[in-house]
Amino acid sequence: MSERLTVDKQTLYSYDLTDGSEPFFNLGALGLSEQPELGKGQSVILYMSKERRFDPDSPVGVVLHFAYHSLYFMAMWMKDVHIGMIEDGDDIEQYIVDNGLVGEFNTFLNEICSMDIALSGRDGRLFVVKEMGEFPFRTCASRGMMVMCRLYCWVRRCRDRESLIYFDDFDDMFHYRTAEKAIKWIISGSKAQCIFVTHNTGLASNDFLRPDCCFLMDGGRLSSFSSLTDKDIRRGHNLEKMLREGEFDRSVD
Repeated sequence: MSERLTVDKQTLYSYDLTDGSEPFFNLGALGLSEQPELGKGQSVILYMSKERRFDPDSPVGVVLHFAYHSLYFMAMWMKDVHIGMIEDGDDIEQYIVDNGLVGEFNTFLNEICSMDIALSGRDGRLFVVKEMGEFPFRTCASRGMMVMCRLYCWVRRCRDRESLIYFDDFDDMFHYRTAEKAIKWIISGSKAQCIFVTHNTGLASNDFLRPDCCFLMDGGRLSSFSSLTDKDIRRGHNLEKMLREGEFDRSVD
């Protein structure tokens, strides 16, 4: 773990727990006298936020706001992994019901996930509406549907704030068309910077992603598509076809 904060070219602190180097602290510039104890799983900037209140418009306040509303999300078969502003015990059903989002979430499932489903909500719980009655959402939902539910809640919270949302293989359990629609929905009107990691070559498309924003990871190295080909990539090019045919197999020195 490493961390560094620089304001107006002045380093306030810098440390790297992986290389054994000596940490540097200049927190007196922020009115903090004590040096935080490293290696306890807490970042220095989080320590600072607990020790004193910063003006939201100050450099530290802006960094704190950005960090608090950023999110890392990876969906695996048995469970989700996330790092960010939402606690592990977060109740996604209650969030949807309490914030009056049942109708919007229902539309999301219908239009983005192509699910013919009707929902109702009460007492912090979602229900699937059928002719014979209402059934608890969790008992009816597939693993993929629950991932979409959590994805919807997290994006709904983050999208109107300046933040970073990192999706790692979020589309593992989805049809590529569903994943494509989800990406379009996530980035439309969002103030957040979004990073999508996928093994699905079908998402390498000029239809909804800019070619200069597509990268290939190989052997621990991240390279842009444009740096891996001599062609001038234009909107008419089929990026997936180029990828499958080895156009981007060139290594970068």
